[in-house]
Amino acid sequence: MANKMRTSWARRRRTVQVTAVIVTAGLGLAACTSSKSSSAAPNATTTISTSGNSTIPGGPSLAGKTVLLDIYDAEANTFFEPAINGAKAAAAEFGLNLQIEYGNNDDSTAISEIKTAIASHYAGIAAKIPDTGVMNAACAVKAAGIPIVAFNTITSGNPNCTQAFVGQDFVASGEEVAQYMVSQGLIKSGDSVFCPVESPSESYAVLRKQGVENVLSKLGIQCTEVGTGDDLAAAKSTMVQYLLGHRSTKVIIGLGGTPLAEAQAAASAAGVKVAIGGFDLSFPQIVSGIQDGAIAASVNQEPYAQGFYAIEELALEIKFGIPPMNINTSDNALINKANVGSFAPLVPEYQ
Repeated sequence: MANKMRTSWARRRRTVQVTAVIVTAGLGLAACTSSKSSSAAPNATTTISTSGNSTIPGGPSLAGKTVLLDIYDAEANTFFEPAINGAKAAAAEFGLNLQIEYGNNDDSTAISEIKTAIASHYAGIAAKIPDTGVMNAACAVKAAGIPIVAFNTITSGNPNCTQAFVGQDFVASGEEVAQYMVSQGLIKSGDSVFCPVESPSESYAVLRKQGVENVLSKLGIQCTEVGTGDDLAAAKSTMVQYLLGHRSTKVIIGLGGTPLAEAQAAASAAGVKVAIGGFDLSFPQIVSGIQDGAIAASVNQEPYAQGFYAIEELALEIKFGIPPMNINTSDNALINKANVGSFAPLVPEYQ
């Protein structure tokens, strides 16, 4: 996964947010206009045209060149809205055309989209790569000489044909939230810990759980993992049923934003009192839960930054020959009641 990081996200955070405002104002919202392709069903396709309005001097013009942002998930998954906004801003800044496609959580669809981008001679590809099948498609991109960056999720297996990964250090983030909850006295030796997550087999879930258990194992604890899917209502129902059957549960660590968003409601519906922590800041329920103290903490993975940097890195290679590098977008990004107020206005457009 990520090894050397190009720069600390903490140092670049203000620059990205200012860039988003400049791009939006300076281009008259050109980066945020889109048209849905009627022939794209069942996977949705969005083309963002920026008309070559690059604000970056030097190097060859990128006007007319297209890059793909391939999102493995379904369009209904609102987590990726900030990532899309970031990708649009970066594409507009460099004057690139941005193609956005959704894989509907299906390998064959995502692979087909990537192979179509190769055949269409796209200038670069940024893709969520959850497993070996999609990674093999990335290897075809590399073989075609097209720059490719993984964002948000990258499989931990071999081969790895991407040039860089822009996303969270999952193990370190798991350790961070678990250690914080232990330090606050919210997790004690022998406690029963529930770890719901959207997709247990995806690398983000596997590695976050590993990080959490690196800390919990010292207290003789293993967290119990249950898959919830991406739908909020279904996730809540699954969690309620688990809690009704495991009333001794003392802690919920949501390994993804969907179960964390519903953890407070699920615990209330099941009539149990639990400490809650987890990942992401992408739902208003998480923000309000942290604000009122029901959620102790969450490690934010900065989806806007993931989309922005992934496209920026492709543009820098295409324009200047600067190779993409790994970026940890959640370095020291623990959000708790003390600092959540500065993030709340940014949800859901930028966080």
